[in-house]
This record gives sequence, C-alpha cells and structure tokens, in this order.
Amino acid sequence: MIKWVLMTSLAGSVSTLFLILLKARLAGKYGGRWYYGACLSSLLLFILPLQFPVPALPSHSMTFEKNVVEDSAKGAVVQIDEMIPGQPANPLAKVNEGYGSLSLGIDQWLLSLWACGFIVTLCRYLLGYFLYKRKVLREHKWIGKVEKLDVVVCGKVSSPMLIGFWKPKIVMPNVKIDRTDYKMAVRHEWIHYRQKDAWFKLLAVCINSVHWFNPFSYMALANVGEACEYAVDEKMTQHMKAVEKKRYSEMILQFAANTSPALNNHLVDHKKLLIRRFRLIMKKNSGSDKAFSGILLAVMIGTASVFTSSVVFAEAPKPLTEYSGGITTYYNTAQTLEQNVQSTLGIPSPTEKTRVVVKWKDLYIDKEGRKIDYFNRTEPAYKVEIKWQDKGSAVASMTNKTMSIGGQAVTVAFGDKAVAYKDDPVIEKMIGSQILFEMNYQTTDRRFMYDHKAFMNELVKRGAYVIEEVVAPQQFAYEFRQTKGGGQAGAKPLTAYDKVEGQAPIFKGNVLLPKQLDDNDGSKGLQIGHSFVLKPGETVAIDLKETTDKTPTISLAILDETTGEMTYWYPAAASGYRFIFTPGQNGVNHTYQIIASGEQQDTVKMEVFTYQLKTETAK
Repeated sequence: MIKWVLMTSLAGSVSTLFLILLKARLAGKYGGRWYYGACLSSLLLFILPLQFPVPALPSHSMTFEKNVVEDSAKGAVVQIDEMIPGQPANPLAKVNEGYGSLSLGIDQWLLSLWACGFIVTLCRYLLGYFLYKRKVLREHKWIGKVEKLDVVVCGKVSSPMLIGFWKPKIVMPNVKIDRTDYKMAVRHEWIHYRQKDAWFKLLAVCINSVHWFNPFSYMALANVGEACEYAVDEKMTQHMKAVEKKRYSEMILQFAANTSPALNNHLVDHKKLLIRRFRLIMKKNSGSDKAFSGILLAVMIGTASVFTSSVVFAEAPKPLTEYSGGITTYYNTAQTLEQNVQSTLGIPSPTEKTRVVVKWKDLYIDKEGRKIDYFNRTEPAYKVEIKWQDKGSAVASMTNKTMSIGGQAVTVAFGDKAVAYKDDPVIEKMIGSQILFEMNYQTTDRRFMYDHKAFMNELVKRGAYVIEEVVAPQQFAYEFRQTKGGGQAGAKPLTAYDKVEGQAPIFKGNVLLPKQLDDNDGSKGLQIGHSFVLKPGETVAIDLKETTDKTPTISLAILDETTGEMTYWYPAAASGYRFIFTPGQNGVNHTYQIIASGEQQDTVKMEVFTYQLKTETAK
C-alpha cells in the first residue's frame, strides 16, 4: 500500500509540475478545454499504479539446498532432507531469526500515519463544504429555473456558483445585475453542470486527500479548478465577437471577490488568475488542426511521469540464494570429489554396489527460470525434472545442444518428454541461472569445506545437463495421499488455469494468524471462516495465495467436528498452492472447519471454498 501511494504520488507530481509550468502556453495553444482534459488525465496518475518493467541489476548470494537422489540399482527416488552439516534441521529457522520484524513495524506505522492524514484531510474538505452549503441554502429565494436547475438568490455569496451534487442549484448573489450579465452568469454555471465539474472536483479532492503529504497534490487540486474555468470560458465564448468577449470579461471582473470551499463551482477565482483567463478569452479560438499535436503532447506527459516512477520504484529481484530461487546439485562431503562426480553422472563403480545419482524431481520454476520455494513465491511457469548424466551416454541417446554459459560450453540433453522445450527461453534461463549460481557457490561451514566450483567444472567437462521432463501449468496435477477415514487430500501449485465453477465460499481475504504452538495435529490455531458440511461428491479447497518472508509457510488442518478428529494436517503449507480435501465414505455429510496458524503471528491472504469434485488423476 505504501509503495503504491509513493509510486503514484511521484507520477502525478511530475505530470502536475509539467502542466503548471507550461500552463499559459499549453492553454493558449491548445485551448482551455484541452488543458482541462489534460489536468483531469494527470489526476489518474495519482491513483493508477502504472509501471514500465525497469529491472534492477540482480545480485547473487550462493548457499546450499536440499536435493533428490535416485538409487540407480533399485530405481527408487529418495528425498534428502539434510542441509549443510552442522546447520539447523529447519533451514528457515536461521533465515527467519529476527527477519522482517522491524520493517513490518515501520510499514504498519507509516500506513497508520497515512490513514489518519487521509481521514483528517477528507473530513476537512467535506465538512467545510457541507457547512458552507448549509449556510448558503439556509436563507435563499427561488428566482427562476434553467432547464432542470433551480436558480436561487442568497445574500451569503458574493459571486454566482453551482452548489450541490444530486440536486444542484445555481446560486446568485443578492446584488443588482444587468439582464445580459445575469444570462451569461447563469449560462456559465449551467455549463459547469453539463460538464459534471462538481464530480470531477470531488475526485480531485479525494485524490488530494490520499496524497495529503504531497504538496503537488494540492497544486493539482487548485490547477484542476483553474483549468475548469478555462474550459467553461472557452465554451461560453466560442461563437462570441470581440465586443461580446469583452462584456463577458467585465462581468467576471464585476464578481471578482472571495473564494468558496474547494467543491463549489463558482464563476470567479483569485484575482491574480483573472488576467490569465482574460487573455485566453480574448484570444482567437484554436483551430482543430492542433488536436493531434495536443493528444501527442498529453501522451508524452503521461509517459514521462510513469517512466519516472517506474525507474525510481523499480523492484530489484531478490538475491538468488538456496532459499530464494537457487537450484543446486547435491554434494556428499563424506566422499571425495571424484566419487561425487561419478555418483552425480551415474558412472558405474566397480567397488560400490549401490550408486546414487542426483536428481531434481517435481521442481517448479518461474518465468525467470528460478526455483519456486519459500522465499521465491511467484507463479510457476513449468514443472521440470533435471539431473546430470555422463556426456557420452546422454549425447548418444537424447536430443542435445551446446550453450555458452559463463565462458564455458555446457552440453544440454533433452529427454523425449522435454525435447519440445529445447529452445524455450524460460528453460534456457533456468539452465544459465543454475550453472552461474553453482559456479560461485561455496559453503560457509568451515567443518565441511569443499570446492564446489571444481565440482561443477568437472560436471560441465564430463557430463551433460539433462532435462528429462517439462510440464506446462495447464497439466499440473495434484499430489494425493490418503487421510483418516478413507478420505483423500491433494496439493498443487496455483496457476491461472485453476478456475473452479460453482464455488460455495467459506472465506476470502486477509487473516491475521496466531503463532504456531507446539502440537502434533494442527489443532492449536485460528478457525478460518465458518464451519461447513461436505456432501457426497463435494471437496473443500484452500488457496494459500500470499504469505510473507516472516511467515513463508503456515499450518493447515481440517477438523471433523462430527467426530472430533483432526482428519487432515499440513504443517508447512507453502504460498501459491491449492490444498484440497475430499472425505471418505464415512466422512460424508460431516461438519468440518479449517484451522490455521503461522510460523510467527502474521497476516496471510487465502481463500476457502467448497465445490463439486470432478475426477482427479492421482499421481
């Protein structure tokens, strides 16, 4: 929220400053109505979070990550959960220690300060306007009607004005006025009504209240009011002769007096602005041939404003680490470098009966080729399966190509389920990112030091980087497991293809979760939404849409209220995943509730709903 306010504030300020500095020239060349439209358009830059993709230079921080290994003798896939020897079992324990608490507190403090300023500023405008309106309309006399608008006279005003939103009135001062001047004054206010100027000024007031801390937002508000008068003057005088324009200007000068609250449309403005209005009124009407250049100039102003904010607020990518996007190759520090190379490449050993080959299975990557993990919580572009293999066997049996990465020639081989992605840019980014990442990695634990760069050099020299399978998001499938009572639970990454029709909502939005307590079934947490009944053929889905670095995973549990049993528990549910649960035959028509907690007390975004389950293919 704070970033949105600052980014839009900068974009709006740049455009406002440009329009104010060149006010006389722009309004004189392109006309008052064009200038008014440009000022209104610049207001949108104060609220629309437009940004050009201006990437910052990436930085790298190299560490180690868990991998998957495959027993080549038995064909089994084993998950290796150990980290660098001597490091905590939970890699997040050290990373999260003290992380984000200070910045989160500052963000909350700034957001609270901004909210107070917004409320005070908006209330000041609205209260001032309604008190003034009440004062004006308390003592008034009806004197006529212009189409749907009542015309009233009041001694509390010093110049003609349009007041009100839903049932506006033209208010005339209680002074003697020539009939011709009266008609011009009334028509001036009627044009304000037709242009919906009161509503545009209300928008400007709201935007000014959002950006109450920014002096340029006050300048934008005043400039919109001035440009509004330019537009009306141009409309009034477009068919007038010079003598009539002079009479109109004299009528404005006659009513030159005090201003009224910002939301009112009145005929006169500060005296120092009158001369600028008179010059525009007496100027010859702008030709239609200037329309195109005016539009082009407006586009240039907007583009420059948005580009400025994009450069200033360009979001630098997170450093590539073991916990944020980095893909690494497993190294067993209990073995020699050569033994690790042979194990990783799957080279048979005459002395070892069992040989493991490092493999990443079910690896999800984003559009930049980075691993989706706890701290890189972006939408996945593909699911891939990768490993290293002896170059001779890989080149002979697969489609391959050579990539130049970091000054080295890397052989890349594609299996039958990946060959269609041989030239895919995301896959190329993944390969390049991993190789560069690992070429610079070095463990920081002095007890288990080894030369990872030398290890990678040998793999590149003697092996091929093998991509066995690539799965597109529309083909992502649930990973299922059985639950208590014969039910079934599944999980898969959320993508744009995960649309579900016929939802029955249970909860949607942000929720402040309590810190996880020591338990063994997930029951010590906060109930999310209301309790619900799962009828035959129904399932419940939990979309964990957004977490923070402070709490990258949460505990999710489903309690069967009917039996009092905790039927499903996922202790480390990750952001960007959908979790589903379908009860077994014995759990149908039971009442359930969702219970959740965080690694720390923190706010997460999630959605819970039930729907009629279609047949899912279990993996």
